[in-house]
Amino acid sequence: MYGLNRIRKTFLALPILVVTSVMAGGSVSWKTWSDDVFAQAKAQNRLVLVDLSAEWCAYCKKMDATTWQDAAVLAAIEQDYVPVQIMDEKDPELAERYRQYGRPAVIIMDANGKELMRKRGYMKPQWMAWMLQAVVQEQESKGL
Repeated sequence: MYGLNRIRKTFLALPILVVTSVMAGGSVSWKTWSDDVFAQAKAQNRLVLVDLSAEWCAYCKKMDATTWQDAAVLAAIEQDYVPVQIMDEKDPELAERYRQYGRPAVIIMDANGKELMRKRGYMKPQWMAWMLQAVVQEQESKGL
């Protein structure tokens, strides 16, 4: 009986190990803010995803550990976005421009730099994935 229970536990744990290893292997390849980001977005017909973050921000760290590691979020970014991260400590002038947005915050822009939407505060992975997909679908429905 002991052997059968051990086998069951092993097989039940297998999907968890597979999902964990897939998610742990991925992360967002953040770019720095530049004209090249918007040129790339135009050339690839993508949107620009901006993450406003700071070293001192506990919820920014939580998003780094959860939301920005999630397989569905990573897939949505890979398919439709050019990801940019603005860190307060690394680019204080640019961070100051978006200071009123709070930290963490996410901004989605078109390839011309027009802000399409913004969301302030921590976002759970599933919410982020839904939001990323919804903005793309809305742009597609407008023929953009």
